[in-house]
Amino acid sequence: MGSAMLDTVFCYHCQARHSRDEMRQVVSKTGKRWRCAKSIAAAKNDLAAREAFGRQVTAMNKSEAQAKIKHLLNPERATKGR
Repeated sequence: MGSAMLDTVFCYHCQARHSRDEMRQVVSKTGKRWRCAKSIAAAKNDLAAREAFGRQVTAMNKSEAQAKIKHLLNPERATKGR
């Protein structure tokens, strides 16, 4: 595991890794979990702002998932341009 992975923590809310200084430990029903400060701040906004943040995170996660699928389906094309 690279040192960059050790310096980051997985946010259970937005499903992404962030640097440790951007993360806060919060207590949930299932115990302590890591959550990024950006998602905590977004949760304090009004409903429209929370929904906009959620759509943004969903779009980002969907884009990353599609890129991974594309790479898995055609790995030689991904390395050809290097």
